Amino acid sequence: MLDLVIKNGTIVDGTGSQGVLTDLAVKNGEIVELGKLRSYEARVTINAQGLYVCPGFIDIQNHSDSYWTLFDYPKQDSMIAQGITTITVGQCGASLAPLPSIDAIKSVQKWHSLSGVNINWQHFEELLVQIERQELGVNVASLVGHSTLRRGLIGDTVRALTSQEVKMLEKLTTQSLRSGAWGMSMGLAYAHEYNSSISELDSAATLLKERDRLLSVHLRSEGAHILDALDEVLHLAEATRVRMKISHFKLQGANNWPLFPELLSRLEQAYQKGLAVSFDVYPYTTSWTVLYTYLPKWAYEGGREQLIKRLSEPYHRNRILQALLESRKDLSSVKIATTTEAPHLIGRTLLDIAADQGVSPEEAILNILLSTESEVVVFDNNTSEEHLHALLTHPLSMIASNGAGFPANISQHTRNLVHPRCFGSTAQFLSLARNKKILTLEQAIHKVTGRPAEILGLADRGLLKSRMKADLVIFDYESLRDLATFENPYQSPLGIRWVIIGGKLALAEGELTGGAFGRVLRAE
Repeated sequence: MLDLVIKNGTIVDGTGSQGVLTDLAVKNGEIVELGKLRSYEARVTINAQGLYVCPGFIDIQNHSDSYWTLFDYPKQDSMIAQGITTITVGQCGASLAPLPSIDAIKSVQKWHSLSGVNINWQHFEELLVQIERQELGVNVASLVGHSTLRRGLIGDTVRALTSQEVKMLEKLTTQSLRSGAWGMSMGLAYAHEYNSSISELDSAATLLKERDRLLSVHLRSEGAHILDALDEVLHLAEATRVRMKISHFKLQGANNWPLFPELLSRLEQAYQKGLAVSFDVYPYTTSWTVLYTYLPKWAYEGGREQLIKRLSEPYHRNRILQALLESRKDLSSVKIATTTEAPHLIGRTLLDIAADQGVSPEEAILNILLSTESEVVVFDNNTSEEHLHALLTHPLSMIASNGAGFPANISQHTRNLVHPRCFGSTAQFLSLARNKKILTLEQAIHKVTGRPAEILGLADRGLLKSRMKADLVIFDYESLRDLATFENPYQSPLGIRWVIIGGKLALAEGELTGGAFGRVLRAE
């Protein structure tokens, strides 16, 4: 007997090919047949007439680990409700293992307070085992974070690694890859990777190339210096031939938007030269970013303690303030989204806060960082809609949330605001493709299924064909809509009707079943 049969749906297989009206059968967590089924016995039958059936969406850029929601909310309701069945964590240089020293875990404190956090693992394999013990709602794959390794080796020291430390980093990376890490991430914009030497980055990328694993890179700059930042990683890709994905690719700040044609041109030239480069993009013009990254890089060298110390000293504080003023960035509309230490600021703009304090928005930033010990994440509407559409449709792109999974009822338990992408990224993207006619449905589905599976190296997911894992989404394309907003982000989208993970119903007729059918995925 079959476990599940989906009848009369339009099958969009994840390759980009035209959808086909047919049936699909599942047994033991795998797809066993595609085609018209005239006679069969199944435990569950879904009539998908008028609906589309596609592979489960793969979120190749996810922060459920760094926001700690993998442990606080392991069922990841907001991911399931938007059709995401697999998430890839360990992004932007920060993973939860390995931990050569306790300092290593501090790589995530820019996103989540470590107060009360219980760490009972050290090695990467031990982390995966601990994640497996959670009631996982979605499948979880993880990269190993370069910043985590660096910080575990030298703490908050600001310097390049010694040759001996590079060897230790290589050893820890190799151990993590053998334990199932799908690659490495780098967060070159953040304090603890800012002083990484070219030879250190080459060494790490070469290890990944030898094992055909992915390098996911947060560029050193997404603003005025983005061309230099892109050149840096493209040179790394050319020197090592590593497979490289650029994380949340975008160009921030209206003053910098004229750089966009050259930015795309350099990326396309690298691809045409044979480099295996790609990028992910989230379908919103507003970013969700760490507040301290608006400061000059030298201000946060050495990590949080050094930043707070500089903000407390009049000489350094004045230097930081002058640098902010000279940058001529309009930060007045930046809005506080999350902070543990100052919940009364949540939802307020820097302009409002500055007015209350009788200071400029730039000085308000310094006051906020000092009073909250720099644990602040903000919303900033700083990218072009025209550029966003160009990136969403670009042949080298795939779509990711760059968010984290939360429970459906989270609004009852927190004042913090999360980015709407945590609840609505896939619906936002697919409805944009439909409404703006920028992609066909089949092309759009490929960017959230088959393409991220190929880039990550997932051989058994991302496509609908026999013997693939039965991670599936059934949706009504015409009614699909993202309901999450920046004022009320905790709303699941309309139109996602069924989500199947490993052949089991995680979402049925638009309602979460409460099942925990996810598993940890290990690279081999």
